[in-house]
Amino acid sequence: MVVTKLAYTYIAKRRYWRFRRAGIDAALPGQPGEPEFHIKYAELLALSKSKPPEHDRASFRWLVERFEGSAEFKHLAASTQLDYSKTLRIIEDELGDEPFAITTRGMIKLVRDSMASTPRKAHKFIQTVSVLYGYAASEDLVPDGFNPAAKIKKLKAKVKPYIAWSEPEIALFLSKAAAHVITPVMLALYTGQRREDVVSMDWEDYQGTIIRVRQSKTGEPLEIACHPILRKHLAGRKTTFGGPIARAANGRPYTVNSLSQALRRACADIDGMPNRTMHGLRYAAAARLEAAGCTAGQCSSVLGHRTYQMAMKYMTQRRDSEAAIRKMGA
Repeated sequence: MVVTKLAYTYIAKRRYWRFRRAGIDAALPGQPGEPEFHIKYAELLALSKSKPPEHDRASFRWLVERFEGSAEFKHLAASTQLDYSKTLRIIEDELGDEPFAITTRGMIKLVRDSMASTPRKAHKFIQTVSVLYGYAASEDLVPDGFNPAAKIKKLKAKVKPYIAWSEPEIALFLSKAAAHVITPVMLALYTGQRREDVVSMDWEDYQGTIIRVRQSKTGEPLEIACHPILRKHLAGRKTTFGGPIARAANGRPYTVNSLSQALRRACADIDGMPNRTMHGLRYAAAARLEAAGCTAGQCSSVLGHRTYQMAMKYMTQRRDSEAAIRKMGA
């Protein structure tokens, strides 16, 4: 008999099982009823019942533990908690036994500089250390304003631009790709949402004329009008068992990573199709909205201000280059 509810478990993003107790928040493999699930569950349950080690109350390790047990941390969205937790583990590894009340800016910069090859990781480290000091100040553990991570410059990263899909590329892909990859591409193209939000869309979110979305990045609920072409496609893909709309060839819901990999493989399998990304579909959606006469405000309300700006920068350059070539051929 499949167990549907076990103590200290919860479901993340409506499909991933996790265990949370006594400071432990870890993924569980598979589903209840499967052997590997219950083996891991038993290990985590036993670990959660063991007495945690005592940490020096002056150390970063103790501060991190206290922060993760705080109401402020628990009030954050599950995805935000997970994001913080990854960097908090790095802080424990790099600064765990250091006394946070006398740590200097130079010490923080040394750790940041050790991550120079991964600027994004370095920046998240600085951001999270600042959050820790903000929490410490609110608990009177350090004086107000004491934050050695403050004003440390962000390392510049080489930005790889996202390329908007062209209309010929869209037509080629939709005519050649398998249906299970076409569905998330259609969802992204006609709603303009991020891949994280595309894989989270459930059939219950689809109301025929609208699709309800709660953006993972902002937490904002949206109701996006469903284009007739998307409605027609979804009508042919509707399932009786519900759940996530976007599913792989094996019927399992896509994850963010598995969707990116599936799209990469699909592009590689189509002659004449360059490698394109899910984020490039957001730019393509922005271009279509702009071409349809939508105002900047209308576009930004769906896509976000920065995405619209970046998409228009790319599309303007492409239109100008096409106009220049036409003049040369005149």
